[in-house]
Amino acid sequence: MGNSRQADPVQIDRSVPRAVFAELLAGALDKVRLRASPMAVAYLVELLDERVLENRDGIGGEQTLAEALLAAQRDHSVDRIRRMRGLGDHALFVSGFLADSLLGGAVDASYYRQIGCSAYGDVVSGLRGRGEVGSWTGLYRELTERFGEFVELLAEVGDRARPGRPQNLLGIYERYLRNGSARDRDLLLRAGYLPPDRSGLRWWQ
Repeated sequence: MGNSRQADPVQIDRSVPRAVFAELLAGALDKVRLRASPMAVAYLVELLDERVLENRDGIGGEQTLAEALLAAQRDHSVDRIRRMRGLGDHALFVSGFLADSLLGGAVDASYYRQIGCSAYGDVVSGLRGRGEVGSWTGLYRELTERFGEFVELLAEVGDRARPGRPQNLLGIYERYLRNGSARDRDLLLRAGYLPPDRSGLRWWQ
């Protein structure tokens, strides 16, 4: 789609992908101290299984993510929910698992967050419009409302899946100044840098 480059290949045992992703996700949940519903955890394992093993990091065609969202919003067919779900999944996967691919790019994680939240929110509305108010509606509402938290979670999974990968510390520092990610602050601290307290940074807003 032209908005991000492919990150380093993931070194995992592909014979048991779901077990590997479930283990990586469990470790990441503990690290970032995030509590998610069992359904959301299962959904993220499925997302990683599909996107990583099938190299599905694109949305198809030459559309940008914003153009794809606009096209899906104009779709009033029964296919709309599927398209919106795919856009939300793509935004979550790229801004989370492939977070480093956005460093220095034309768009940043906030762009993906806006698209992802809008797409998942549309899924919630679509399901409600069909009269579905059960667990699936709750799942996509959770993905919408906690999108940023799940981005952090998948970023941690990406780090665990690609150990020893060189880090773009300047890019991480710039991203930290924009987004104030606790994970980025931790990465900088572990690399021996003391990032400023963003509470005192007003110039960037």
